[in-house]
Amino acid sequence: MPQLKFSLFLLSLTLIWLTACASEPPKPIPTATPAMKVAEFATQVPVATQPITATITPTLIPLPTATQPPTTTMTSTLVNTRTDDINPLTGLHVTDTMTLKRRPLMVRIGNDPAARPQTNLDKADVIYEELTEWAITRYSAIYLANTPDMIGPIRSARLSNVQLVPQYQAALAHSGGSDPVRWELSQLDIVNLDEFFNPTPYFLRPNEGWQTRLVVRGPEARAYMTEKGWEKAVKLRGFVFSDKLDVTFPPAKTVIIPYPPTTSEAKWQYDPKSQAYLRWTTDEILTNHEGQQISATNVIIYFADHQATDIVEDSTGATSIRIILNGQGKAWVMREGQIMKGNWSTNGEETPMFTFDNGAPMLLKPGNSWIEVVPLTYEITIDGQTQ
Repeated sequence: MPQLKFSLFLLSLTLIWLTACASEPPKPIPTATPAMKVAEFATQVPVATQPITATITPTLIPLPTATQPPTTTMTSTLVNTRTDDINPLTGLHVTDTMTLKRRPLMVRIGNDPAARPQTNLDKADVIYEELTEWAITRYSAIYLANTPDMIGPIRSARLSNVQLVPQYQAALAHSGGSDPVRWELSQLDIVNLDEFFNPTPYFLRPNEGWQTRLVVRGPEARAYMTEKGWEKAVKLRGFVFSDKLDVTFPPAKTVIIPYPPTTSEAKWQYDPKSQAYLRWTTDEILTNHEGQQISATNVIIYFADHQATDIVEDSTGATSIRIILNGQGKAWVMREGQIMKGNWSTNGEETPMFTFDNGAPMLLKPGNSWIEVVPLTYEITIDGQTQ
């Protein structure tokens, strides 16, 4: 009997405990409310069901280390590029301010050996040189303050112009292009002076081969744009200029850009007498049509991503290159035999800015600029040293 009483006692305790547990419902997993922060919700979720949380932060690709400018301020020698009589693309004074109240004219100019010497290439304010079908280079020459009577030889547009033209709000003078390139240009709100649809400003020079015969008449191009209602003043950000540098940067007397060696390798040699860089192409002096050697006050190396495409550009089956000229990348500026290393940046609607890593501008010398667009993998030779 005592054993039976003890068993009944244990059974009673068990029933009491089960009844107490059943009377307390399980705690539900909390539900997030619109006002609840993610961190607050996460702390309330039971460990067994708590999701793994992570904060995703956009990461910019770090730009290569640039040579930082000393803290010396150079504002005393800066050229005011916002006055009415200063060309924002050269930093030079103009006597006729009306020449700045119009669109830049961007002209596609050939650079194959048979196209040399080019006509009035040296009169451009800014010249972009870039690879065309990987085997040769071509130019986009930009004219604002000066519009020569004839410019050429004229060549077809490429994908680079899809990005360059809006940066300068320019009118593009060219002779056609592949259908895909033409289509991309047609999607832009630009003045497209394709020779096939706007023949008026163009002229075929007699007794010239196909490489050199087509030129555009600058004044006629501007008159034609005025007639069509396309000529107007545009607001250009331009570049930042300085008559002199108050600090010294590393030397850069001779610069070699390894474009294809048989057609386009570029060499610039600083000439202290003229305070400009003189140009050679494939070890031959590059001259204008009057026999004078081409020169540049500023030489800028513009590192950009080069992407292969399947766009066929000519009868040999050569394909186009998509060069990424918008966004940001590294840039080297050479002036007066010195080199500044920093970055370029543009949102695609303004001319590029050239700055050091700390945001300070790399100051160009007033004068023309030659911008060498090169692949990210290119190694540039400066004074005999590959960099």
